[in-house]
Amino acid sequence: MTTMVVVASKHGSTAEIGERIASVLSARGVKAHVKDVGEAPKWLYETDNIVVGIPVYRQKLMSEGTLFLEANRTELAGKPLFLFAVGGGPTLDPKLVDQLKRFPHREVTYFRGAMDEAKMSFFEKLQLRVVKAPSDADFRDWPAIEDWANELLAYGIN
Repeated sequence: MTTMVVVASKHGSTAEIGERIASVLSARGVKAHVKDVGEAPKWLYETDNIVVGIPVYRQKLMSEGTLFLEANRTELAGKPLFLFAVGGGPTLDPKLVDQLKRFPHREVTYFRGAMDEAKMSFFEKLQLRVVKAPSDADFRDWPAIEDWANELLAYGIN
């Protein structure tokens, strides 16, 4: 069985979390690989389980991630689907949780991400300054991410 970790990532934080999830699964004997949302559709027929990571920007799920879920709804419906969102805030807005739960999933979770000022546009930096948020911080809880990846095995990912 194969598990594909599909990620939408603007600055790389969500992609790095996806890589860690795939690495944990691989260490446990699961054939897991990471694909960007742009290339993932052509591999859906080869995979048994799908894990999708979508970042949150300005209180919205990154459109490339939700477009992937919408465009591939039929293909995803017949496979175990696990979703994770990544953002800067301490929790995921309930409206965004509801938006993710519209898709036939087995699990939805949220992780905090990282912000790297060197990868941000002037506009993004300005927005963070206006709300007095840090522009260079890593909030990722790697042990929690690894625990969640290990918990996926209880759903039959192998």
